[in-house]
Amino acid sequence: MKLKVLIVDDEAGIREVLKEYFESEYTDLEIDTAENANAALEKIENNVYHFILLDIVMPGMDPFDLLKKVKEMNKLIQVIIITGNSTLDKVLNALEFGADDYLTKPFDFDTLKSIIDTNIEKIIRWKTTFKNSL
Repeated sequence: MKLKVLIVDDEAGIREVLKEYFESEYTDLEIDTAENANAALEKIENNVYHFILLDIVMPGMDPFDLLKKVKEMNKLIQVIIITGNSTLDKVLNALEFGADDYLTKPFDFDTLKSIIDTNIEKIIRWKTTFKNSL
């Protein structure tokens, strides 16, 4: 079962590192990227993603607005916040708006793998329970 992941970050290097990491670690994931919240919203409106890695500090549309829209469209989509400028307030705001987890830059890839594995297991369990209607 292929699961779709969207990586949203304004830093091309971060998008590329994450995409390469996912492609080397997970053969059952289809990876897509977006450089900002507006591009991400367009992709989300035209595709089904199972989880999103979302930078919360980007130019353009406020990523918290994107988070709210994503959760309005699909409450079950897993959103993992990624940030290099985390404060407790930003993390709490993200969780309040529906984020499922967060990860700080620079990444600890063991932590990233743990978060992704947990989300994959959750999505597969839900898809099995609800007969692939997700």
